[in-house]
Amino acid sequence: MNAAALLGRLKPAKRERSGPGLLARLRRRKAGGDSDDAPRARKERRPLSPLAKRLLGAYAVLALGLGGLAGWLAMNAEHTTEAWQAAIPRVEVAVKGAQPPTPPAAPPAATAAVPVQPAPPTASPPAAPPPPVVAAPPPPLAVAVNEPVTLAPAPVPGLVEDSRNGPLPRIAEDGRRPWQVYARPFPAADRRPRIAIVLAEMGISGVTTGNALQKLPPTITLAFVPYAERLDNWVERARGKGHEVMLSIPMEPQDYPRNDPGPNALLSMLPPERNMERLEWSLGKAVGYVGITSTTGSKFTANPDAVNPVIAAMKARGLMVLDARANPRSVAGTLAGQAGVPRAFADRVIDRDLSRGAIDDQLAELEAIAKANGAAVGIGAPYPSTIERINLWLTGLADRGIAIVPVSAVANMQKQ
Repeated sequence: MNAAALLGRLKPAKRERSGPGLLARLRRRKAGGDSDDAPRARKERRPLSPLAKRLLGAYAVLALGLGGLAGWLAMNAEHTTEAWQAAIPRVEVAVKGAQPPTPPAAPPAATAAVPVQPAPPTASPPAAPPPPVVAAPPPPLAVAVNEPVTLAPAPVPGLVEDSRNGPLPRIAEDGRRPWQVYARPFPAADRRPRIAIVLAEMGISGVTTGNALQKLPPTITLAFVPYAERLDNWVERARGKGHEVMLSIPMEPQDYPRNDPGPNALLSMLPPERNMERLEWSLGKAVGYVGITSTTGSKFTANPDAVNPVIAAMKARGLMVLDARANPRSVAGTLAGQAGVPRAFADRVIDRDLSRGAIDDQLAELEAIAKANGAAVGIGAPYPSTIERINLWLTGLADRGIAIVPVSAVANMQKQ
């Protein structure tokens, strides 16, 4: 077969492949309408290669990891930030005069200090000046009426000696005297007129004594009888409340023996040795008192021969004497002053008449005496009306320029 014939055979086939049939099929495929070619296209899709599968798996793992990281950061972002900030070096600058920050009420466990960068000196606000220091006003010279004061505990070593009658006061080897050591303190620099109130006959009635300890201010001096029941307990309670304490020694009255002053009373008819034995019996019943007085010795205190041995004993033991002036002719205070024994005088018996008006009048007279002489002493008994009027009187005493003091604070201040 020659070349022309062969070419003639091939040309129709070429036209057939590139003719209208091919174009029609392409149009149908583009429009999706060639149903005969669709299975062929599906058959021509090849499966993914192993490399492609690995890539797709890596992409999936990466996506899951990123999603988990985002969720974790959302839940722990605050702690992560704090830990990151804690790793950064920081500098804390203290500003002089600035107040320290107030810590939060309940700080979290993982709280870290926020780094503070020091500001340039020119940008720092001026530090607030510290508040001025205001000096506290000096305390008043006078001790307040109800101010608690701790007295020296009794007995003080060196101020007591043992005897068959009990512990007796004495002057210490270094010169300390019981009347000063056991006294209720009062500032010597206070120059106001002074009034001391002494309530005697304490301890005779437990009810009356307990009422006085409960209601009286501690600036009132209390004088206990030595034969009282539970005397040591009463004296300890009184001193524990801040009261200065004396002993009210039983002494012979004018109408003795019809009027009995109590056991072991000092009698003018007895020799000095017997009276000294009786005096030591009384002195040994308690400890912590500053001196003695007597509201019964109207006859005894008017007898110089009977009083002198008592004054000598008080001087030897470092005690003071309060002359209650049960007898206007009493010489106890005068003899004490002449012997160098600390002494005081009762200027008024404030409750000889128990009416309220009469007690108020006696207290007013004490004020007048104190203003005229610098000091005054009133003596009474722990009657309910007496306690009531004293407490009412004390409420305005400081406003009137007068100090209420223990009896030791007026020692040797009154005129003979």
